[in-house]
Parts: sequence; structure tokens; C-alpha cells
Amino acid sequence: MPSRIAAENYPLEGRDLALVTRDEITESISVAPEIRLCDGAPSVARVTSSAVVKWSRHIHLSEVRNMRYLAEHTKIPLPHDIDAWEAEDTTEGDEFNMCYILMEYINGKVLIDVWDELDETAQHGIQSQVYEYILQLQHLDVETPSPIGGGISEGALFTRYGAGPFESSDDLEAWYNDRLLVCHDYGHATHLSPGAFSGKFKKLVMCHLDLNQRNALVGDEKEMWLIDWALSGAYPPCFEKAQLAWGASSSWRMGLLGLVGKEAYQDEVDQLLATTFALGTGGYAQPWARSNITKSIAS
Repeated sequence: MPSRIAAENYPLEGRDLALVTRDEITESISVAPEIRLCDGAPSVARVTSSAVVKWSRHIHLSEVRNMRYLAEHTKIPLPHDIDAWEAEDTTEGDEFNMCYILMEYINGKVLIDVWDELDETAQHGIQSQVYEYILQLQHLDVETPSPIGGGISEGALFTRYGAGPFESSDDLEAWYNDRLLVCHDYGHATHLSPGAFSGKFKKLVMCHLDLNQRNALVGDEKEMWLIDWALSGAYPPCFEKAQLAWGASSSWRMGLLGLVGKEAYQDEVDQLLATTFALGTGGYAQPWARSNITKSIAS
């Protein structure tokens, strides 16, 4: 995200951010240059030439915990966080507190902005770097299926409403078995038997789960940086591939899938993608059998 903005236009330029109060940081946002990667993305304000603030009611401190864990356990280039906090929001009707993440600004180009300008060799080199990052993530064994430190699991594989928090692999398997029953209720995924996910999610690794071209930056030294770890967490290895494969048509995704390999976790990926009705259109639905039991108890 290169910038031609003069340093004097950054409201906290020259200040030691370790000594700047959180109130001062939040107040600076309204006069700082804004970075918006796409419609609907969280707001990002560049408060100094080397630091940005990401803020929204729809991001959580678990994103920072993910980043800190990965900074300690991998060599993946990602922004260094400086501070993060939640501020209680008293606005009527707002369900979530506002979350702020103060982090390092990465000087680079958003991959989606330059992808079509690259030749096939350069594109493959970038995909190979990101694939190597996937391998680093998949060498990390984690015990609980969730963002690092716990919390709600979010992203397309968990419906638009989120799911959890999950306390164990058994919980995650049970949730997916329920999603499968919803599919069956509406005539989808009938080739899978009830309980098909039982015993399938015992191994958990770190996953990014949002490896799109807006979340990759080409640095000054042509190194690839991964940003936006909001949906990341510890999940079965097949989840990363399933997320890439869901609706994949771009050369970016197809190239990554080619590096992952056609046979890798393919049965598990096929099962996950068979439940997309209950993750999308039917995301709010519950299995009919359970709903009938609940109504019977209530009456």
C-alpha cells in the first residue's frame, strides 16, 4: 500500500506511540488518511508514516492473538502489532464493542492491484511463497478449534453468523454434523450419512482462511506479506484447502490449489463443500428433528 502523502499529514507523525494514549490514538483517526481495500472491509487509518489503526465493531482481539502466536512460531511476514484494545460502545442497538488494533504499516503493493501485470513466472513465484506459508501454518499443532485464545469462529465455513465457541474437536464435529442434518432436511448432501464428520477433525493446525489477493502485499524486496488474520485459527488441515476451493475460478486460487495438490485431503474437502447450503442459504436453520423436540418441550 504505497503512499505519496506528506509526513505532516499523519496526525501522530514523530510521536513515540508507546507514550501516546489510546484516547489520543482514537481521536487521531478522524483526521488521518484512510486506507480501504474494498467495500465492506474494516476501516484502516494511517496515523503515522509507519503505523496504522484498524478499527471496527466486527473485528476482535483474537486477530491480534493470532498474529502474536504466528510471529512467535513461524517466519511468515506479517505486521507487528503495537497495541490493541476494545472500547465499550454505549450506542443503542450496537451489539459489539469497538475494537482497535494499532499495528505496523507495511510498505508494499496490494496483490490484486498488480496481479494482472505479472507474467506467469512471477505469478507462480508469488503463489509458491504463499504455499510455503501454508506449509508453515500446517506444521503447527494446536489443541482447541478456535482463534488463538478462544472465541467465535467466523468466515464462510462457519456461516455468516459465526459458530462456537468450540471447546474441542468433538464440538466442531458435532456442529458440522448438525449442518449436515440441515442439508438433509432440504434435500442436499444426501450422499453423506448422518454423523459423517465424526472422528474427522482430530488434527488441528493453524489456518488463515481468507487467502484472497487483497490480503497479500508485495513488499519492496518482492517478499510476500500476509495481512488480515481476523478469520484465522486452529482448524483441521482440510479447511484451508476447502476455503480456497469454494467457488474457485481465479488464476490466483487455482494456482494455490495446484500447489496444495489434487489429492491432499480431497475426501474431507468434498464433504465440507457438500454442506455449503447449510453454511450459506441455510445458515440460520437448525435440524428439523431438534426443532420439533424443542417445540415439544416448550408446549
